[in-house]
Amino acid sequence: MAEMELKEFMFTFEGGGWNTCWAKTRRSAIKEAIRQYADNPSLNVIESSVHKSTPEGLKRAMSLFY
Repeated sequence: MAEMELKEFMFTFEGGGWNTCWAKTRRSAIKEAIRQYADNPSLNVIESSVHKSTPEGLKRAMSLFY
């Protein structure tokens, strides 16, 4: 059986903002996103917002920085 490859997942924070993480499944992406920001009480991941990123979605999100 082939090992699953990492995929990039996007997510948003309560109160605004977004980021990405790499994981094999959505479930593991939720865990990873929460783990990455566990030490920052102002960055709470909205679990329902975690989804596999697309080139269009990343482009749209990055346009907020221009």
